[in-house]
Amino acid sequence: MKKRLHTEEYAMVADFDGTITLEDSNDLLFLTRGSGENAKIEADYCAGVLSGREANHRHFRAMGLRLQEYFEFLDAHIRIDPGFDAFLQHLRGRGLPLFIVSGGYRQGIQRILGAERMQDVQLFANDLLEQNGYLVPSGATNSTVCTESIGPCGNCKKVCIETIRRQTNKKILFIGDGLTDRCAAQKADILFAKEACALAEYCRIHDFPYVPYTCFADLTSYLWEPAENPCD
Repeated sequence: MKKRLHTEEYAMVADFDGTITLEDSNDLLFLTRGSGENAKIEADYCAGVLSGREANHRHFRAMGLRLQEYFEFLDAHIRIDPGFDAFLQHLRGRGLPLFIVSGGYRQGIQRILGAERMQDVQLFANDLLEQNGYLVPSGATNSTVCTESIGPCGNCKKVCIETIRRQTNKKILFIGDGLTDRCAAQKADILFAKEACALAEYCRIHDFPYVPYTCFADLTSYLWEPAENPCD
């Protein structure tokens, strides 16, 4: 990859699950803590029968999960990309904030990243509420108007990108990997798509321009310096 970007001209925006983390916490949660009902819900979502918002509500209703159980799952199973901390330090050294735009949940993201990493990070995500002791998703955006087969989502990434652009008055550099990231990609000025994942495949099929990457060390190398450590 070649680096010739003036990063100060861009708002740095990243997806969370499968991008900053190595695993998608939502997918893995439904797989490991769910039942046959969750498998059916996920199949209906992938087939376009259920919207992302409705699928997530049904997933959590089927699991009957408590907050401490959710945190224990995250602690045991979810890992951060080893190159993310160096990437974050480069941003901080240049006075550049990081915007995280996620279809996941604020409580989970804050738990995984911790207070130190969350400093100067602006988070756009859904929430988890407790009702009768069990977790229920609460969407960040309420719009039901969506032209995408996966929508409406709980957190519309198109709306998030437009908000960040207005807030910063900068171009958008977006980093992502998954299906819902294609909505953010449509609004980005520069797109980094993780190789061998749904977003990169979508870009190839639709001849959509993107920069491939495999890990955050790649991104650091592209934007600022030769990578000191390989991704693997």
